[in-house]
Amino acid sequence: MLTSLAENGVKQCYHYWPDEGSNLYHIYEVNLVSEHIWCEDFLVRSFYLKNLQTNETRTVTQFNFLNWNDHGVPASTRSLLDFRRYSF
Repeated sequence: MLTSLAENGVKQCYHYWPDEGSNLYHIYEVNLVSEHIWCEDFLVRSFYLKNLQTNETRTVTQFNFLNWNDHGVPASTRSLLDFRRYSF
């Protein structure tokens, strides 16, 4: 994820995960397992997803880059390169 949820009061991205515990989205239950701030530029969230119709489950890791303004670029390529290194 390369954007913040909002910037200057303008919504940039839909908040599609629970802040804690779990939320139900149609037939999918999404559980927030963990959220770790790795540095000031990005954080990592882990989710447990369950399809309530099939009982199929998945663990998903979301890398959220926090330092990319809507109408600009990061001040340094270092933070973006670190983000890419950790997310792959």
